[in-house]
Amino acid sequence: ILTKYGDISIIWFDGEWESTWNHERALDLYNYIRSFNKNIIINNRIDVFRDGMAGMSNNQQALGDYGTPEQEIPPTGFGEGVDWESCMTMNGHWGYNKNDQEWKSTEMLVRNLIDCASKGGNYLLNVGPTSEGLIPGPSVERLAEMGKWIKVNGEAVYGTKASPFRKLSWGRCTQSQGKLYLHVFNWPKDCKLVVPGLKNKVNNAYLLVDSGKSKLATAAVDGNVVVTVGEKAPDPVASVVVLEIEGVPDVVAQYPGQKEDGSVTLCAADADLHGGVKLEESDGKSNVGAWTRKNAFVAWQFKVTKPGNFDVELDLACNAGSE
Repeated sequence: ILTKYGDISIIWFDGEWESTWNHERALDLYNYIRSFNKNIIINNRIDVFRDGMAGMSNNQQALGDYGTPEQEIPPTGFGEGVDWESCMTMNGHWGYNKNDQEWKSTEMLVRNLIDCASKGGNYLLNVGPTSEGLIPGPSVERLAEMGKWIKVNGEAVYGTKASPFRKLSWGRCTQSQGKLYLHVFNWPKDCKLVVPGLKNKVNNAYLLVDSGKSKLATAAVDGNVVVTVGEKAPDPVASVVVLEIEGVPDVVAQYPGQKEDGSVTLCAADADLHGGVKLEESDGKSNVGAWTRKNAFVAWQFKVTKPGNFDVELDLACNAGSE
């Protein structure tokens, strides 16, 4: 494969959980591949140190050029210089299954793509062909719909870097030199899109879908940038607002603060999620779900200006006895 079929750019290994595989064999195979092609990209599943579905290697000896989260997107990414790629299915199966008609919506697939890009990662989307080599109709439909979104908004995904913002209540952000791409999932009802903690001067703002780049009004308000947008979202899945800014993004992290009585409300949307738990949203409300691992946890950072003793109140729903 590495010598007879032209340039091979990447090898995506899988199955390292097989009982006879070990680090020594992985190292031998890794060096053998590199002897043919020093520039080939190899995922971390060539070795045995992957941390389950979270996909990242947990040992300093681990081989591989990037991590492989599976069926999940890390809550905050892994920081600059760490390469990763979330691999996910379009329904519940990697291969074709005629009985599985639980297809993910185009909205979810597009937003997954944006979510990965906003955290500095790639999105590897699986397609399971039939035994006749045909791509199932629902897959074709969703890929075509994703293609329409990408044709308009590809600039906001390809070649971009991770978001400089810790959290955005209305969506996600990607960036390229001199530009912030604001991917708005929840269009503001008052037409005021608040970009929290952005200190840079904004030279221009416009909708990416607008080829004429009609200028949107911006204002600095209480340490934030407020962009005035129209009443209706250009795209029901994700509308992209472009900010052209001066310099490297300079953002003051925003954290929940205390109310007048000294209490702090810690919402699910403000949490840092660890161990595979997921932020779930419905009817404008958010909660932490998919809590299936004992080592999973949720953390908040918040401002305290009135010190004192605090009681913790938690709203939860679970099977009796598991709380």
